[in-house]
Amino acid sequence: MSMSTTKAAMAAALGLLLLVPPAWAAGGPRVEFELVMQSNFPLTSQQQWYKLLTELKVDALQIRKSGADDKVEVRVSGGEARPVYRVIGVLTDNDQLVVPGGKFSSRERAALAEWLKQLRENGPEQAKGQNTSPFGLTAKQFAAVHENLSHAVDFSTKDMAPFEAVAMIARDLDGSLTIDAATLAALKKAEVVREDLAGLTSGTALAYLLRPAGLVFEPRIAKRGKKIEYVVHKPIAGQTPWPVGWPPEVKASELVPDLMEKLNEIEIEQNPLADTLATIGERLETPILYDHVALARQGLDPYETKVSLDGKGWWYGKIIDKILFKTKLKGEWRVDDAGKPLLWVTTFKQAK
Repeated sequence: MSMSTTKAAMAAALGLLLLVPPAWAAGGPRVEFELVMQSNFPLTSQQQWYKLLTELKVDALQIRKSGADDKVEVRVSGGEARPVYRVIGVLTDNDQLVVPGGKFSSRERAALAEWLKQLRENGPEQAKGQNTSPFGLTAKQFAAVHENLSHAVDFSTKDMAPFEAVAMIARDLDGSLTIDAATLAALKKAEVVREDLAGLTSGTALAYLLRPAGLVFEPRIAKRGKKIEYVVHKPIAGQTPWPVGWPPEVKASELVPDLMEKLNEIEIEQNPLADTLATIGERLETPILYDHVALARQGLDPYETKVSLDGKGWWYGKIIDKILFKTKLKGEWRVDDAGKPLLWVTTFKQAK
């Protein structure tokens, strides 16, 4: 055993504060560990834990005997710009480290490193495993994001350039919209918006505006601080972006009661699909949105594709289904971020 290792073990046993090369010096939160040993924790393992946590660059480390009032927690001090997270953890009798939201053996280096990364970048709530909501957010953070994205678009998007519409929506967000130069260039090449999204929520409208350009967005916690930012990027395998509407919690007939209203007679003769659905949408007070990516792959343009239909005693829901089936399309009832119904028109095989 080397002299330095012996000194480290002695200091740990005596409960001295051991300073290690600080990641804090480079900016960001300072992470300190105060580890409490249970009565039968193997003393020979102290060196192993000291070495591991030193290599993972915690800013300070103390190992001591347990006390009556000890509990596993993360104590926060310092200012918001440079917080200090003091982790009170337990070294158990079976040689495991218990911290808020995690339990690790000394062999689980990668998992412990990820826990530390979450703590440094996102704070104690995420590190404690309280990500019960989508996008790695806590329930409280997700609720704030959802409320922010539930504000209605208050201008007409019809015939606008997508990047201009996105910029106008972004100005009203409580949080920055982040988009790099290459992604912005792709958005600027997208065709003008053919639908008026006024009245829909910001989240649903943003997702819809970005999709034809092959882009998505998602809320994230900024790496510096705890503020929310909205990041625009290309789809990433395994990651779910903010959707164009959400699945409703009730049946379509409850969501849009007028769907069941019957018409004495229906007669449509070679009318553009988009115009036909727009007329029905106005009657139902429901926006019609198109999965332009999927439709384009099938060679369909809803503004050019013509439909014909005639019948008697049909209700609006049946009329919509028949029209879409004739064009090898289907409709999905969804709700925007404020719970307003919308009809999502796509192909049977949807585009990713």
